[in-house]
Amino acid sequence: MVAKLSVICTKQTNGSYFAICPEVKGCYTQGDTYDEAVANLKELVEITVKEELDEDEKREILSAKTKIFSELEIVV
Repeated sequence: MVAKLSVICTKQTNGSYFAICPEVKGCYTQGDTYDEAVANLKELVEITVKEELDEDEKREILSAKTKIFSELEIVV
């Protein structure tokens, strides 16, 4: 089964990247590049869903609707 989940990735002040998947509790990681952070997150999410979640938790995550994130521009 293939599921599309959300990724939020931010560049840190030290130049590394932090990535999180909000649908899967506790799934966050980092990498030296954006691509590395996303690849690390994909691996972590796949392991978590396959090995740590019961069938009800898997069904809930895999049936999640795609979320849309956008930027918020503020004046400071």
